Amino acid sequence: MAKGHDHDHGEVVVEFSAKRPAKLKTLDADALILVDGVEDGSFAVASSKKELKQLMKSDADVVYDEGKGKLYLNNNGTAKGWGKKKVGGLLATFKGKPELSADHFEDLSAHEDALTSGGGGSNGGDIKEQIASLREGLSESDVAELYGETLIDPKKGLKSIAKAGKKEGYKFDKAELGAALDEMDDSGAFSDVELDAAALASLMGMGGEQEQQADGES
Repeated sequence: MAKGHDHDHGEVVVEFSAKRPAKLKTLDADALILVDGVEDGSFAVASSKKELKQLMKSDADVVYDEGKGKLYLNNNGTAKGWGKKKVGGLLATFKGKPELSADHFEDLSAHEDALTSGGGGSNGGDIKEQIASLREGLSESDVAELYGETLIDPKKGLKSIAKAGKKEGYKFDKAELGAALDEMDDSGAFSDVELDAAALASLMGMGGEQEQQADGES
């Protein structure tokens, strides 16, 4: 169970451990949270199931699922899941679903490339914003090449984009990346990309083939 004891300034310090997850109604506004096994870690907030899944595979050390009021310890870095049972996983459940930020924790800072800014909101930069900022960092010809490749061979293109992202410090999940690119494409985010002649020619060729394959649908 969570142990509470007084800290220097009279604030309550609450310790959480994945060995024995705590159940609490809510959290004292100025409580300081210590997480067993984490020093100098990072904290991120997930405001949807999708974000929780992404953060589970990120290098954020502590993740708060604000929709359910559950606090998790991510003990295995960017691998799937939370790590070994009793070492990682659920730390605490808050019935009142309080808003938590990195300020509530001793030794934790906001997770930098998190999808969320760790402040209770999800404006920190979702995958589409990350793609947009990656695109800003690349030259026009790089963007055209990646975009053309994705249109011609989506699997290969996504791999290339994920690789380019990794170089710039972004971690893209390929499935998430594909969905985000589709959405961005639909909204015209790439309409200004000048495709080179070769990509355009292959696309035109492919488009013709696809139309023939499409069982007579126009």
